[in-house]
Amino acid sequence: MLLRSCDTFVCTSLATSSSGTQGGTLFGKNADRPSSEEHEVIRTGSRRYNEGDVVRCTYITIPQAKQTFDCVLSKPRWMWGTAKLLPSLEIGANALGVCGGNEAVQTLLSEELLNSDGSPTKSLLGMDILRLALERGRTAKEAVEVSITMLEKYGQGGPCCQEDKDWTYENSYIFADSEEAYVLETAGRSHWCWERVGAGQVRNISNGISIRSNWGGISKEIQNISRQNSWWDGVSDFDWKKAVASGGSVVGLQSYGREAAGQGHLKSIKEESDAMENPPTFEHWIKRMIDVLKDEDSGICFRDIHGFCSTGSQISWIESPRKTRHFFTGASDPLSGTPYKLFRFSDSPSDSDHGSNTLWDLWRQRTLSKLSLGDKVKYDLKELEDEGFSEHPSLSFADLISREVELIEKSRHE
Repeated sequence: MLLRSCDTFVCTSLATSSSGTQGGTLFGKNADRPSSEEHEVIRTGSRRYNEGDVVRCTYITIPQAKQTFDCVLSKPRWMWGTAKLLPSLEIGANALGVCGGNEAVQTLLSEELLNSDGSPTKSLLGMDILRLALERGRTAKEAVEVSITMLEKYGQGGPCCQEDKDWTYENSYIFADSEEAYVLETAGRSHWCWERVGAGQVRNISNGISIRSNWGGISKEIQNISRQNSWWDGVSDFDWKKAVASGGSVVGLQSYGREAAGQGHLKSIKEESDAMENPPTFEHWIKRMIDVLKDEDSGICFRDIHGFCSTGSQISWIESPRKTRHFFTGASDPLSGTPYKLFRFSDSPSDSDHGSNTLWDLWRQRTLSKLSLGDKVKYDLKELEDEGFSEHPSLSFADLISREVELIEKSRHE
């Protein structure tokens, strides 16, 4: 299966009227998966474990950490069980203000993910690693360090889709907190490279290797491997993308398509932030990211093309480790009028844990029925989104999901 579509964005230190001079971090991602694959948003809760406890990932079991952090996860429903089994994810955040998203990439080392018969090896999926990183990382940098540890110890690989058991891929990630962000890209079973995104910088990834010579760290053997394969001359600055993605060729190194479009969106956001004399509230930046994730012309918003769709979407605003707002669609295609609904860790776990039939009802009604909504329903749904921008939101994520289901059910009987 060819790589399809996923886009992840981060802007650090955007000016706002409420955060002083430092500003806040804006994070956003569309998760693009098979159109018929149900997506869900769940909360895991923080937990302490005993020595010798293990955690069962999608395909393998590994030792559990002594403590895991409270997380909200947006994920394919089939993957890594239920909330009680601590599922893997496409996008998510933890209660300490760390956000993360992963995407499929392909390098010249991708054959390391296959057995001798061509079937995928079963190790950690990129979505497993993302969940482990958010559960165990207090900062974006710690999330990167956890990911690297998992890669080097267990490797990555395994079928990544229920419909296609041969589809496996390498992964790239963006991890972000209130102060900085990191891009982490992988190659083969356990090779890696990371780049820091400092204060006032913007960055996006779009299913392709993107780190060049400005990396901050790389795996031990990748330069030797690249030299032995003539992907690098061993003298010039080591260009990660040129080596592992292009085999030393200069062809195809420039960004294009969704990646270039995303760069344009982020450049516009940064220029706007830098030029503002009177910074706006966080609502302005959330809505700017909503517009980015609804960009169908570039393919950032994927609408059931060739069996793939933007099945879930997350936008997060991080001003400090404890001052965050996270917005999830909980259903596919943000362009169709699906509102971004506020999730808060301050809500009780029982209100926010959505491995529930209510959210799956929302998915089925909004996605599988291809429901056309009237103007009145669209207006009411927009009010659900606006609830997240109020100074003191009164509705929990569970309330918002239930209300959306009620509105759609009502429209179907009118």
